[in-house]
Amino acid sequence: MYCITLRSRHDARITGWYDGSDSRWSTDRKRQSLFAMKRDAGPICHELRRLCPRNAEFINVETASPADADEV
Repeated sequence: MYCITLRSRHDARITGWYDGSDSRWSTDRKRQSLFAMKRDAGPICHELRRLCPRNAEFINVETASPADADEV
């Protein structure tokens, strides 16, 4: 499973997850959108980077932890 994250500029910790809502981001890990294939998350990640060029390098597709998959 994969998720799209937004990381902090200062310490690289995750500050938000893409949740698929109109606001796009959530700070609640339980609301994150999970993708079965990395290629499914790619186009959304690209669009988020395009919408937020200042934060583009901090928006990434990452492997979701096993605990994340159990909660959804």
